[in-house]
Formats: sequence, C-alpha cells, structure tokens
Amino acid sequence: MERGIAAFARSPNAGLIVTVGGTAVRRDIIIAAAAKYRLPVIYPYRYLVSDGGLISYGPDTIEPYLRPQAM
Repeated sequence: MERGIAAFARSPNAGLIVTVGGTAVRRDIIIAAAAKYRLPVIYPYRYLVSDGGLISYGPDTIEPYLRPQAM
C-alpha cells in the first residue's frame, strides 16, 4: 500500500480521498505514508484525523449519541 501511495505522490498536484470501506484496518499505514510523502488526504471520519490524518469530511459518528433525546 505504501508503494502505491508513494507512486501516486510523485504526480503533480496529487491528493487522496479515502472512502468508507476496509481502510479502517490499514489506517495507520495510509496516514503514515501520506505524512511521509506530504500527500494531502481527506478522510471519511473524524477518528482518522484524531489518529493523524489531515482533514475529514463526513458525519460525526459520536455526536448524535451525546445529544439529549426528546421523549
């Protein structure tokens, strides 16, 4: 996976959009390789940013549980 990210990073104006799927299992590799090759990445969830990713654009998966429930 790192070799693919490294090859992609050599392209001018390269950036990644990580989608929902099996990326959660390998997120440490994706985040580390993106940082190593200075590749901007947009992730689907905030926890990926908390782990070291650049930015997320997606729903907050915890916030709905913190809101008081109307009865």
